[in-house]
Amino acid sequence: MKLLTTIYNLKSIETLSAYVDGFLIGNHQFGTRLTKSFEHHEILKALELSKTHQKELFLVCNQMFNDDQLGELKDFLLSLPINEFSGVVFADLGATRLLSALGFPEKVIYNPETLLANVYDFNFLADEKIKGVYIAKEITLEDVTYIAAHKKYQMFMVGHGHLNMFYSKRQLIDNFMQFTDEENLYHERQNLKIVEENRKNEAYPILEDLAGTHVFRSHVFSSLNYLDKVKSLVDYLIIDTIFKDDNYANQILPMYQKNIINPIQIESIQKKYNESWDDGFFFKKTIYKGKGINND
Repeated sequence: MKLLTTIYNLKSIETLSAYVDGFLIGNHQFGTRLTKSFEHHEILKALELSKTHQKELFLVCNQMFNDDQLGELKDFLLSLPINEFSGVVFADLGATRLLSALGFPEKVIYNPETLLANVYDFNFLADEKIKGVYIAKEITLEDVTYIAAHKKYQMFMVGHGHLNMFYSKRQLIDNFMQFTDEENLYHERQNLKIVEENRKNEAYPILEDLAGTHVFRSHVFSSLNYLDKVKSLVDYLIIDTIFKDDNYANQILPMYQKNIINPIQIESIQKKYNESWDDGFFFKKTIYKGKGINND
């Protein structure tokens, strides 16, 4: 299993290289839910630094694109030495086909967030000869184990961080501020939380970026307690540091790299960042009730 992390600052590539096998970065024109939007020249610099430290670099282009945006994405990809990246992460099936048409199917990493929850869907693109796909976030460890036993390409999985649970292409915060005739000072702010009236004890991180509005789980998902099992299943485990900082990654990553649980350090991290950890959906079956169905 290889370990990947998101970053906020290119300078952190040097320090974090001691703990990871690679990094994920993107630009807000094409990626969403990013820790930071890196400009074109910064992406090239990140590629240079990653090669210097013998690390992999993945480009995140996980927006849902319309036809015009696909044209802009094509220009963006052609402006970069795609062959030097370890892979490009897409959520849009059309974007995966675009990169394949450009001659780089082996660089495609498909991440449609919640869709790949069974063996058939997970292996759907096997004939396309792509690099791999992200497993859905809302499935159990048992399901991950079963899919891993039958996977036809590399499996990527978010192993630590706030999991995105709601997404709208509308910029809902901006819509509200316009409705109240107030200036929107909250776009791309990573310190915002929303509290539901019926769940006042839980504050959900919310982010509005160029791609829309995103609400995340209140708890941080951690796979650390099950790393012995996970590392035998997953090819790439991702530590997502959105809403945190690179110092957070510097504290988290050694535990994942060495498979060591340090309760004192974990308590210190949780206190500093005012967060709590849980097992996500590892042991919670996600059930969708059809309209009019009574499951009593």
